[in-house]
Amino acid sequence: VGIAGGLLGNLFQEGLLHIQDLLTGVVRTEDYRPSLSQAVREHLSWWQTLLMPTVGGLVAGLVLLALRGKKAPFGISDLVVLVHLRKGMLRFRESVVQTLSSACTIVSGGSIGKEGSNLQIAATVASLLGRATRLGSRAKAVLIGCGVAAGMATSYNAPIASAIFVMEAVLGNFAMDVFAPIVVASVMATMVRHMMFGEIALYDKSAHAIAELPWALVLAAMLLGVLCGIGSILFRAALIWGKRTFRAVRLPMPCVLALGGLLVGAIGTFMPQTWGNGFEVIGELAKGTPGVGVIATLFAWKLAATVATVGSGGLGGIFTPNLVIGAAFGAFFAYLLGFVTTITPGESTTFVFVGMAGLMAATMHAPVTAVVIVFELTGHYELTLPVMLCSIVASITASLLVEDSYYTAAIKAKGEQLPSGIEDLAIRSTYVRDVLRRDCPTVRATARFAEVMNLLGTHRGDTIYVQDDEGAVSGRIELQDVKSFLNDPSPTSAVIAADLTRPAVTVTPDQSIAAVMPLFDDPELREMAVVAAAPPRRLLGRICHQDVLTLLGSEVLGQQRRNLRFGANQALSLPQGYFFRTIDVPDAWIGHAVDALPADMREEIVVVMALVPGANGEQVAAATPELVLQAGWRIAVLGTRNAFRRLQQGAPASEG
Repeated sequence: VGIAGGLLGNLFQEGLLHIQDLLTGVVRTEDYRPSLSQAVREHLSWWQTLLMPTVGGLVAGLVLLALRGKKAPFGISDLVVLVHLRKGMLRFRESVVQTLSSACTIVSGGSIGKEGSNLQIAATVASLLGRATRLGSRAKAVLIGCGVAAGMATSYNAPIASAIFVMEAVLGNFAMDVFAPIVVASVMATMVRHMMFGEIALYDKSAHAIAELPWALVLAAMLLGVLCGIGSILFRAALIWGKRTFRAVRLPMPCVLALGGLLVGAIGTFMPQTWGNGFEVIGELAKGTPGVGVIATLFAWKLAATVATVGSGGLGGIFTPNLVIGAAFGAFFAYLLGFVTTITPGESTTFVFVGMAGLMAATMHAPVTAVVIVFELTGHYELTLPVMLCSIVASITASLLVEDSYYTAAIKAKGEQLPSGIEDLAIRSTYVRDVLRRDCPTVRATARFAEVMNLLGTHRGDTIYVQDDEGAVSGRIELQDVKSFLNDPSPTSAVIAADLTRPAVTVTPDQSIAAVMPLFDDPELREMAVVAAAPPRRLLGRICHQDVLTLLGSEVLGQQRRNLRFGANQALSLPQGYFFRTIDVPDAWIGHAVDALPADMREEIVVVMALVPGANGEQVAAATPELVLQAGWRIAVLGTRNAFRRLQQGAPASEG
């Protein structure tokens, strides 16, 4: 994923640059490599400046019509849902269409970042690989996270910041089994970029000699952090207002995107620095090239251009425009600070990057990423103190004003709810289909009492389901429903299944465990019927309470148990307070399936495997829910000391 994301992402960016040169009439040489704003000033007339983004928006909208109204995942907030909640998927056709639309917006000067398309390209590769290799939902989610890291690294030549961003803002998880593949993908994408374009940091030669700030100015960086925190709220509010305003226009999609492009073109006639993602503008600000008049208005007009592009429906990232606005804000802050104290050109450059980090940290609620990305973009680690202070103060300020980051707010606006911890994550990212059992005994509503009793006698569970002629569930029969007939069998010849039926509790395969867990609050409900979402809602299987608890235990404790191996001289990695032992099957457990063991004896106990005696010694059997334990077997058990002490009354325990 890292190699593919790096290669395809860099080819995509280079292709955009060549098309942009063609549209602006630029012929690049070794001595002449103008920025987009410089190309607009030198090669485009005022009417061409208006026309280029307008036509680009129109074409971008026409391309999106191929999706026929579908809104496939695109952008970081969509990928967060895909990775965090494991909902939805990336399809090749939709991704290609959206990437082409994004390319039309970018090459025509839309104020939007290339990172959105780079993320989409790498994440699509990851999704295709995940489907081809038939990975589970959790592994596939991590692989898509690798795609996000690869796309970020390709865009910014910042492997460390890209990996940390995925951990901090996308996954919310720094576990080593997740962090390791993310780092690999990020590093490989960066290595591909270095092979193609060299290893130079993006701004290491574009700035004045960056100066270490005196303590008074370091403390001033904290004030800049407060202002960046407030500014991030205004930035997000402006984007939301822009989306609502363009939605209220009620024009066809191509016309709305063309209108957004027209506004960008109008701003570009007097402020061409607002075009494109603005990476070159940060370099100009670092050099001190723009005058104070440009600096004083750049962040406002760049925000307006970004609102016009994003609000009208342009596909891309807001990560880079956010960095540009923050850099302009930092430069203007340094100018105002010059009225209070003496500011050298090097110190002004420092505030450019401090403001860039501060606004990004506040908008994304990702201060660690903001600190690291400045280091990697500039190669100047003397920025450490002011950047760290500004980023953390900005992030705290923004969090106090608005709880959610830009991405989490966008996710919640779509009706999704992000988990607040590992347990919450487990129940929200696990679905009924993950614990579905197909062994579902059924009878027709007209079945005789003898048929019902025969099925209950041969089925290991206590519940059978009643179906109508179309296969839909009409109810369920519990073992206790037939008890009243056992003592007086005389009327049973007239009893049919419909007479014994009680309402069935049904769920669908795509419901999360978080949605169905409250249904198990009924102490008499041990399982639920799983039915198709569409009529006639045919029976697909059942979901058992014990299976849900076992799966969630695996999701929560699974990573602590992932290296667990049984045998001599093996180091065991166990959850704190738990021990791994082998015991003879307790008498009370003989003849019971694993999922039907007495609840009072299973507290703080996890049965891992069974050791079955055979002609060639003991054979290992996985402790699946339906495994029935037999006399003479031994079982490998994970549990606490108290749990083993309770079991010792039935079987001696020995450490494995």
